[in-house]
Amino acid sequence: MTQMKGRFVKLAIGTLVLALFMIQCGCQVVISSATNRLFKDLEASILNSDDPELIEAGIPSFLILLDGMLQQNPRDVSLLLVAAQLKSSYATAFVKDEDRQKRYTTKAREHALTAACLDKANLCDLDTKPFSEVESVIASLRESDLPLLFALTGAWSSWILVHSDDLRAVAQLSKVQAIVERMLELDETYEFGTPHMYMGVFMSLVPPALGGDSEQSRYHFERAISLSEGKNLYAKVLFAERFARSTLDRELHDRLLDEVISADPTVEGLTLQNRLAQQRARELKDSADDFF
Repeated sequence: MTQMKGRFVKLAIGTLVLALFMIQCGCQVVISSATNRLFKDLEASILNSDDPELIEAGIPSFLILLDGMLQQNPRDVSLLLVAAQLKSSYATAFVKDEDRQKRYTTKAREHALTAACLDKANLCDLDTKPFSEVESVIASLRESDLPLLFALTGAWSSWILVHSDDLRAVAQLSKVQAIVERMLELDETYEFGTPHMYMGVFMSLVPPALGGDSEQSRYHFERAISLSEGKNLYAKVLFAERFARSTLDRELHDRLLDEVISADPTVEGLTLQNRLAQQRARELKDSADDFF
């Protein structure tokens, strides 16, 4: 723990010093190369942290730095994608105030859509294009585009989740689902099978009583768990929360949550997410008697 905190603080100081220097001197090329590496290191440090409280306290400072970098380099795709991922993740994992959640996820979505447009001209205006055009554009993407699609999916779906009271936002879910389906075609194993986890959630949004396909939801959750070899604990939490609860399967619900709570959360690239999954699993377990 101490070593992780030390690394986080060291990276924070190094980034701050370099950022202040480059903002003052306007070294555009240096910002594009050195700072991108620093923020990628930061992203890895965050993902591998086993201290959610430390990350919650530290992320806002880095978001301010990111905004400063983006003011200097508004067309830097790498910085835009890092900003999109950090802002959407921070909003959904740590921010409780609804208005702040909406602001963060709106900026995250803007960053992701801007990055997509800068990276490929045919990806401009995905949010306003007709669905048929979005499908056609997405079909042309290749495996090398997966990092972009992954960041876009995370930011866009988080925005929809936080703006679920707005039918115009919810109407864009079909576009995000089309992106995830393309990701599955390109590489279903990407990021521990996370595209399947997204599809599991999407398939669970319509209850079985209203015509939803619960078995497709189950399939995608089970596939995500299998592809991650059970290491992606949030896949199990969402399986319990989105599928087991909607189908009133108490046995499956409790088994999944018990597995998450008792698991070792330390996995390269998943440690922070797994810690948060364990927190959510305990909350769901505590409320199970009232729900069922």
